[in-house]
Amino acid sequence: MGSYLLETLNDLYSKKLVQTYSVFPNKNEISDVVVQPYNSLLTLKRLTLNADCVVLLDNTALNRIAVERLHIPNPSVSQTNSLVSTIMSASTTTLRYP
Repeated sequence: MGSYLLETLNDLYSKKLVQTYSVFPNKNEISDVVVQPYNSLLTLKRLTLNADCVVLLDNTALNRIAVERLHIPNPSVSQTNSLVSTIMSASTTTLRYP
């Protein structure tokens, strides 16, 4: 659904730059979704076709950063999302404040 929405936005606003942030699943944990690795790989083609910039984030690395650098023993989803939002904000600062 998300890649379809991205494709539609790209068709409607073809002159706008599109940057995406995608989080790859944690390879060390078992997921409830059996096809999660396949979904991650299959969406890459649509991302590369419909986005001008794709930033891939590894959930395993995000958890490791939270534990080792931020000293959060068991990072929750909201804490990981906060880390992702900080990365997004920092990487787009020059676009927002030229």
